[in-house]
Amino acid sequence: MRTMLFKNKEKILATFTGILFFGMIVNTINSESALNIVQKDSAAYLSEDQVVEETTDDIEEEVMDENIDPELTVDPKKIEQVRIYLSKRNSPLAEYADVLVTSAYKYGIDYRLVAAISVIESGGGKNCFKPYNAWGWGGMTFESWNNGIDTVSKGLGKYYARGATTPALIAPAYCPPNAVKWASNVQYVMNQIAEI
Repeated sequence: MRTMLFKNKEKILATFTGILFFGMIVNTINSESALNIVQKDSAAYLSEDQVVEETTDDIEEEVMDENIDPELTVDPKKIEQVRIYLSKRNSPLAEYADVLVTSAYKYGIDYRLVAAISVIESGGGKNCFKPYNAWGWGGMTFESWNNGIDTVSKGLGKYYARGATTPALIAPAYCPPNAVKWASNVQYVMNQIAEI
């Protein structure tokens, strides 16, 4: 009786192992590994001295405010566009639209960029993985929304200084595993903000 019970357990274990192995093979065939995605998107981190080259992806982009003078008065219409867009999504960042746009002017970046990244990364600050970090900005915890907006805007200003002035050019360094999709999503949100 004991031998028969032992053989049944072996059969059950062998069957269970076979099913798991088969499922693993099917899953591998039907999905791309993270390594393949990174290689396919040609994503990589940028070093300080690297310059970003233009991509050939068909993402509709428009560089706005290319030559921003930080001393200029911020356009209230742009603040309102950002506020309306974020408010429609119940984003806690909606009430910081003036800070988002002012910081963009301060660091010479597109006024829509930081808001758009927040929407893609955290639903506009609704699902932050660290306090006040709506942008997936490293593993940082910010003291407040103002601190987060300023830090991220300043960091993105460095991307702009190296020639990365659109989501497609920023994406390989900002979101390497999914650069093309991330860039497309961020650009879409930026375009939606501009249409308000």
